Amino acid sequence: MDLLPSRSFFGFVAIGCGAYVARELCVIYFVKPWDKEENGYERSPPRGNFPDLRLHNNLMANHLTPELYESLRQLTTDSGFTIDQAIQVGVDNLGVPWQRTSGIIAGDRESYEVFAPLFDGIIEEYHGHKKKDFHSRDMDSRKIVDGQLNSEYALSQGPPGARRNLEGLIRMVFVRLGGEWSQGEFEGEYKPIAEFPDPKLGSLNVSSHPTSPLITCSGRARDWPESRGIFRNKDNTFVVFVNEDDHVQFRCFDKGGNLQNVFDKLVRGMAAFERELKKSGEEFIWDDHLGYIVSDPIYLGTALEVRVRVKLHHLSTDPRLRWILTSYKLEKRRTGISEGELLSGVMFIHSTQTLGVSEVHSVQRLCDGVNRLIELERMLEQGEDIDDALPTPQVPRGQLEFNL
Repeated sequence: MDLLPSRSFFGFVAIGCGAYVARELCVIYFVKPWDKEENGYERSPPRGNFPDLRLHNNLMANHLTPELYESLRQLTTDSGFTIDQAIQVGVDNLGVPWQRTSGIIAGDRESYEVFAPLFDGIIEEYHGHKKKDFHSRDMDSRKIVDGQLNSEYALSQGPPGARRNLEGLIRMVFVRLGGEWSQGEFEGEYKPIAEFPDPKLGSLNVSSHPTSPLITCSGRARDWPESRGIFRNKDNTFVVFVNEDDHVQFRCFDKGGNLQNVFDKLVRGMAAFERELKKSGEEFIWDDHLGYIVSDPIYLGTALEVRVRVKLHHLSTDPRLRWILTSYKLEKRRTGISEGELLSGVMFIHSTQTLGVSEVHSVQRLCDGVNRLIELERMLEQGEDIDDALPTPQVPRGQLEFNL
């Protein structure tokens, strides 16, 4: 019996080897390497424990690769937080191309160090803040110029900043502040969320049960509403949320269009709170590189989200708006606005960069940007062409176009 392969077998092997070598030579000499600027991020298919992120629109999906995932999968922080817990919110929520989300959370301060290879890439893409850059602080509201916005267009604005033990500590802080705040603009009371009879918590329009998948999928809604509460002053213009998204979140509101005043009020309220907090041996976590440490890397740095609620009837339907906002490093949001208001051009405008810029710089940028948007809206109302009044193109307009 002849066991030697036939000549035809060797012929097929030779053809297969030749095709493989030809393909490799073609890739090496003729196929251009993947251009991230031109084609976006290359997404790997799922394999093993690596999730399928090919349809996702968040920053985590842009940077997580099978190799990076495997290098981080066995690591944990001292509190037991893992990379799988960190990325779960981004895996469960695909996101949308017109609103960037991080797709990742930090379970503790150490997360930014243990999982730095992933967090650093996300932070640099969103904030332009490199690993060796420093973050500065400046809370002097007197430096803000033209902080008064036109109230015809600016409707309102507000910047937001073991659970059980933390809530007990914060309760004591508010008790000690009670005497100082008993008379004046900060006079108010703290209540657990479970004690609010109204499911929408009155005029705050905050649900007594978390519905956002960004909260529920990240594990931040665990044991809700235990150890969660809200402090609010009499007119609901200064509000402190405890254990909602982060441990403590400050929100300050004003309907007069005066960003300088609302920022000054927020700074004074936070300063009084932190002063009493330090008496208990605690303080807000600060890092020279990352600024204030929060769970979502999008808000690192100042941890400040300053929003202005504006009505721009003409600009809201102008296809150039998204490019204009990006040029000013601003972004619009529609969450919390009714359908009727959306049709009339109502939207929230906020600054996108919080890391690498001071608090004053962030508020000033928003003031300048919103004032400029109001000028463009007035020009459109009068039927004028705004092409010559548009900002200097920091980002080519074509890079921001996408089809829905």
